[in-house]
Amino acid sequence: MKTKHQRHRLILLEAISQNCNAVATALCRRAPVGNSIEAPRHSEATTTFMKRVLGAFALSLCVSFAPRAFAVEGGLGRPISGMQIAPFAGVIPPEPGVAVATGETYYEGSIGGVRDVPIAGLLVANVDMKASFTPIALFYIWPTPTKGWNFASAISFPLAWLEVEANVSLGPLSVRIKDSTFGLFDLAFTPIVASHHFSQTDHLALSFTFWAPTGSFEKGRLVNLSQNTWTFIPGVAYTKILPEANIELTGIWQMEFDTEDPATRYQNGILSDLEVLAIKRFKNGLGIGFIESWIQQVTDDEGTAADALNGFVGRAFGIGPIVTYSTKLGKSHLDFSARWIHDFDVSNRVEGDGFNFSASLKF
Repeated sequence: MKTKHQRHRLILLEAISQNCNAVATALCRRAPVGNSIEAPRHSEATTTFMKRVLGAFALSLCVSFAPRAFAVEGGLGRPISGMQIAPFAGVIPPEPGVAVATGETYYEGSIGGVRDVPIAGLLVANVDMKASFTPIALFYIWPTPTKGWNFASAISFPLAWLEVEANVSLGPLSVRIKDSTFGLFDLAFTPIVASHHFSQTDHLALSFTFWAPTGSFEKGRLVNLSQNTWTFIPGVAYTKILPEANIELTGIWQMEFDTEDPATRYQNGILSDLEVLAIKRFKNGLGIGFIESWIQQVTDDEGTAADALNGFVGRAFGIGPIVTYSTKLGKSHLDFSARWIHDFDVSNRVEGDGFNFSASLKF
C-alpha cells in the first residue's frame, strides 16, 4: 500500500537463533508424553515444516505485539482483525535461547456518519484514522527437561505512528480536527507461553500477556501513545499439521480485560478475539492461505460517556489472504509472510483494512 509517510516503511523481521536444523529435528523426533503409541514416521514435508517453527514462533510473537490505536473507548481496542494469529502459533520449539524480532503492521479505517465515539474524554464523530506499528520484540525459550512441554517469555517495545481526523463539537459548532503523533507505545509483556506437544503434528499453547500504560497520554487529545489502562490477555492456540498435504491449521482465542482509564473514568468492556488460519505450502517454498477473525465485546463499557452510548458494545469480523515464502540463503533459512485483512459487519468499532509484512532469517 502506498503512503507518504516513508519513515514507517516495512521493516525486515530478523529472528536470531543458532542450530535451527537441530531444533527442528529434535522436535520432529519427539514422542508424545504419556502416550504409549509409538510416534509415527514423518515425511520430508513434516521436517520442512518444523525447520520453520523457530522463525514462525518469532513471527507469532511479533505480530501479536503490534499495538492498537485505541481502546474500546476509542472504537478499536487492542485487537485488530486478523492480526493476532501467525503460523505455528501453537508451537514453541524445544531449543533454549534468545531471539529478537521486528515487523510492520499498517491499519487504516473509519467510523462514518454522525455516530459518537469516545476518545480520551472527547465525544467525536466521522472518525478517520491511520496507524503504523513496529514492535521490537525479545523472547527467550527456557531450558526444559520434559519432552512434552516447552516454555518461553517475551517483551515488546512498540513504535507507533498514529493519525486521526474527526469532527469535534465545540458548543453549537462542529469543527474538523486532525492530529498525529509518533513514538514509543505501551510496553507489552508475556511472562509465560507454555506449549504442549501432543504429537509431532498436534500442539497446544497457553499464554498470558499484559500491556502496561507506559506511553504518553493526554486527556482531550485525539491521538495518544497509550491506551492509559493495564490490559490482561490470557489466550490459547492450537496448531494441527497435515504433513502429507503440506497443510497447516492454526487457531487462537484470547480474552481482553482492561482496568479503568483513570483520566477519563471510562471502563472498557471485556473483549473476545477468535482467529483461525489455514495455509497450503508447495515444494517451491510458496504458501497460500486465508485468515478469519471474530472480535466480540461480551460486556458493556462503563462510565458517563459509555452510558450515554448504551454501553458502546463493539463487534467486528475480518477475512483476508496470507502469503508465505520460504527459501535458503546459503546455510541460513529465510521466511516471508504478508497478509491483508478486511473488516466487515462492524458495529461500534473502526472499520477498515489491516496489512502486515514480516520476515525471519534463521542462521
